Amino acid sequence: MAYVTGEKGAHIQGLMDQSNEEFDKGNLEESVSLLEQAWGELPADKTIFDESFLIIWGILDISIILNDTVRMKKWVDNIFVADPARGDTGERELWAGKVAFELGDLSVAKEYLDTANQKSRGRCFGVEDAKYLKFLKNNK
Repeated sequence: MAYVTGEKGAHIQGLMDQSNEEFDKGNLEESVSLLEQAWGELPADKTIFDESFLIIWGILDISIILNDTVRMKKWVDNIFVADPARGDTGERELWAGKVAFELGDLSVAKEYLDTANQKSRGRCFGVEDAKYLKFLKNNK
């Protein structure tokens, strides 16, 4: 585990916390902007830090809600390199599958979602992922 520590870590965590607050208020553009700012504050080789995965997760989540395809395309590949020490439970493929689905690339979505399902034995799909799981089950 490699968290950003000290003052820099506290600042990044503060941005992430502010992002969560803005999300809860429905200010999604402000929320995602704060996450992108937090990403910018990560030290060089940003992807080695635990925060990198959580930041990208949040950016992708909000991008899907906003149907911001440009932002989805920009960030999705980063999910595979963020926080390499993180266990492989299918979450990376789940996010890539969600983005592919939202972009209309259904064959790629099926591939990623199937891999996510296999790796996690279905546990990575939450209540909010019902449409993706339904798509996967209907395309077996």
